[in-house]
Amino acid sequence: MDASGYAAWAAAVTSAATLVVTTLVSGRREQHRWARDALTDAFVAFLSASWQHSDVARSGPPGDPAVAVGLAREYAEMRSHLTRLRLLTSADVVAAGERLLRLQREVQDAATPGDQHAALEAASTARMTVVAAAKKAMGLP
Repeated sequence: MDASGYAAWAAAVTSAATLVVTTLVSGRREQHRWARDALTDAFVAFLSASWQHSDVARSGPPGDPAVAVGLAREYAEMRSHLTRLRLLTSADVVAAGERLLRLQREVQDAATPGDQHAALEAASTARMTVVAAAKKAMGLP
């Protein structure tokens, strides 16, 4: 093989190596982007269900059967999204989410307006803890 043959062979090997490296790097980049997007969606959905749960609780007195249906629906939404978070994020975020879920249950189970108000305040504080943990997990300021 002459010099031009070796040059062509070297160019082909270089092109193939570049293609493989580019494909691997792009694939990892896309996987990281997908995970970040899925995590953002799960955080937003979980927190939205939490806010909605609190809003429904404020729409009527504790124990009102009409309100209980909405509370149960939003609580189920939170549980579903917390399952997604368990798959996508750190134990610290999941622990904060579980605490918020328990506090939302206390809102749901409140027997008096005073108990409900206290439970809503505790849930609000816990919600901010989830936001802080989520931002930390995602590397956001």
